[in-house]
Amino acid sequence: MKYTMNRRELLAATAFAGATLAFGSRAFAADDAAATLKGSGKVVVSTWGGSYVDAQTKVFFKPFTEATGIEVVTTGTPDAAKLKLMQQSGNVEWDLLDAEGQMMLLAAKDDLIQKVNYDLIHKVTPADDLLTEALNEYGFPSVAFGWVLTWNTDTYKSGAPGNWADFWNVEKFPGRRAVYANPRPLLEVALMADGVPHDKLYPLDIDRAFKKLDELKPHVSVWVENTGQFDVLLQNAEVDMMMGSLGRSTIAKGKGLPVDYTMNDGLWQQSYWIVPKDAPNAENAMKLIAWMSQAQNEAEFVKIYPYGMPNKKSYDLMSAETKANIPTSPQNLPMQAQIDAAWWTANNEEVNRRWLDWYSKR
Repeated sequence: MKYTMNRRELLAATAFAGATLAFGSRAFAADDAAATLKGSGKVVVSTWGGSYVDAQTKVFFKPFTEATGIEVVTTGTPDAAKLKLMQQSGNVEWDLLDAEGQMMLLAAKDDLIQKVNYDLIHKVTPADDLLTEALNEYGFPSVAFGWVLTWNTDTYKSGAPGNWADFWNVEKFPGRRAVYANPRPLLEVALMADGVPHDKLYPLDIDRAFKKLDELKPHVSVWVENTGQFDVLLQNAEVDMMMGSLGRSTIAKGKGLPVDYTMNDGLWQQSYWIVPKDAPNAENAMKLIAWMSQAQNEAEFVKIYPYGMPNKKSYDLMSAETKANIPTSPQNLPMQAQIDAAWWTANNEEVNRRWLDWYSKR
C-alpha cells in the first residue's frame, strides 16, 4: 500500500515547491511551520524507551510543543495487540505510535489505523523532498533503523568478531552474550550465522533458523525483552557481545564506553508513524508528523541516533561522519540485509506460535 500522489496533490505540491524557492535553501521556515501547525490540547505518543525517547523529546517533541502549543505526552512501547483491544473496547488511549513496518501493515489490514494526512505534511515539507519508496498511505516513515553485532572492546582487545558466524563461535569468542528476544530479526540473524546470503534470506527457512538457534541457546546470558535494556547492558558492561541496536550502540561508543560494532551482516527495517482509527487527538498527531518531517529536524535527530530519514534534504545537512553510521547510506547498504515486513506480516502468527514454544523452553 505505497502512497501515490493524485493529480490534485501533485499540482499543489509543485506549486508549493516553486513558491519555496524564494525562501532559499530551507524548504520551509520553522516559523511558517509553527504557524501552520498551531493548535491546542495534547497528543499521546506510544514510542520506545531509554535514550531513544529522550532523543525524540529533545529534538522533536519539546520544540513542537514550544512552537505550536500542543503538549506531547509519551507513554509505553507500541503494541499491536493492545491497540486492537483499545479499538474493540472503544477506549483508544494513543494518538500516535512509532510502529515497526510489520505492525503498520497488520494494523492497516485489521482496520485499526487511519490514512496519513499528506495534504497537511506537504504544507510543511514539499512532496518532492520525501523518499517516495518509503511512503505508505497508512504510515509516514519515522526511521530506518538497524541491528548490528556489538561487542565490549575491553573483552576483545584484538581479533574482534566480524559477523554472526563469530557470534555463534563460543570457542573462538568466549563471553557473555545478549540476544533480543524477538523472532524478528533473530531468525534472520540465525540464518546469516548459518551461511545464508543476504539476498537469499526470504522466504525464511524457519526450521533451519530454529535449529541454528538451538546451538546458541545455552550460551545466551541475557534475553533482552525491552529495547531500553540495551542502554543498561552497554552502560554497565554486563555482556561481552550482543545483537544490538545500531543507534544505541553508536551512542554508547560516542560516550567513550568500551563499545564497538560492525556494519557487516547488519539488518535494517523501516518504521512508521501511525495514527489509530479512533485516536482522540488525531489532528494533533498529524501535525506532529508534519513537524518531524522537516529536514532540519531530521538532521538534528540523526546527530544523536544514526537512523535513515525520509526527507532527502536532511542528508544535505549531515556530516560525512554521521552518514557513515546510517544503515541505509550508500557505503553501508551493500553490507546490510533489509527485513521484509511483508513476509513477516504474512507469516507472523505461525512464527510467533513456534517462537513462544521455543522461548518458553530456554
